[in-house]
Amino acid sequence: GSTRFAPDNRNAIFPAVALGWKINEEGFLRDSKVVSQLKLRLGWGVTGQQGLEGAYDYMGRYTYGNNFAMYPFGSNYYITIRPEGYNADLRWEETTTWNAGLDYAFLNDRIYGSVDYYYRKTTDLLSYVAIPAGSNLSNMITRNVGDLVNKGIEFSINGKIISKPTMYWELGLNATFNSNEITSLYDGAQIPTGGIAGGVGNEIQVHAVGQPRNTFYVYEQVYDNAGMPVEGMYVDRNGDGEITVADKYFYKDPNADLYLGISSNFSYQDWSFSFAGRANFGGYVYNNVQSENGNYNRLYRSEGPYLSNITSDVSETNFNVAQVFSDYYVQEASFFRMDNITLSYMFKDLLKNR
Repeated sequence: GSTRFAPDNRNAIFPAVALGWKINEEGFLRDSKVVSQLKLRLGWGVTGQQGLEGAYDYMGRYTYGNNFAMYPFGSNYYITIRPEGYNADLRWEETTTWNAGLDYAFLNDRIYGSVDYYYRKTTDLLSYVAIPAGSNLSNMITRNVGDLVNKGIEFSINGKIISKPTMYWELGLNATFNSNEITSLYDGAQIPTGGIAGGVGNEIQVHAVGQPRNTFYVYEQVYDNAGMPVEGMYVDRNGDGEITVADKYFYKDPNADLYLGISSNFSYQDWSFSFAGRANFGGYVYNNVQSENGNYNRLYRSEGPYLSNITSDVSETNFNVAQVFSDYYVQEASFFRMDNITLSYMFKDLLKNR
């Protein structure tokens, strides 16, 4: 139960079950010289989420004003109180997960790892969203906005390549393939998100049905014969003869398709060497530094006045004013990062037992 919801929606049940079968203990594998572990796992469960914008968003309430918001009545001034927006129908956000996995080990655990498939559906997503003017006491409100599906495969393999008294080397690799899709939103809405600099109230991403979360929502840039972007020229995608908001389109998303991790641990006598790294592939990022500062209009700042730094890509675009909604600034964000590398030596009797 959670007091962040009205009494009628306050309590919920979140069951779960997990089953495992140690296949290697069955008669047909018990004496295997190759398979040392083989376990099948199946799981299903539901979890709840109550992370609301405010603790009392379901409740009608009033907030006192301050000394700058007083109402004159005759010769006296009175502090005002204002009604806050609320939603009495708030419900738990629920995530249901199905998963199937296989743990394996071969050659007396010299090679081991796991494979997992998961399907995760979240319903009644909680979000703080804009609502039509006049429909409530506020222009923003917390509500249950829709459903989201995540699914993917996780794989890991580790190998003890060398295992001797004076030398040891273990190498590990893991990979995750993941995709997500918004399957429903209230009233068929599109929810803008991803605020950016370079204007007032501009948002570069959107949540929309049939798209991954935080998909970029931009104009399709037109390029000249030399492959350079043409300032202010975009594709008229709906063919109405003019460029309007209706010509924006869904283009890429920041969520990586593939996540990789690698680790190694090697030791020889008193020396040891280890490293760990990770990589993301298939994700995209919006380059707001370039979109805001990659134009000649940012060079002279009248508020100083002074000359300002602008980004070097202006030599490629030759933009005079910012084109913040161009898909030119949605750029690939794949990377590999070595998080740590360690080389060490263990000194024996360095202080002679003192």
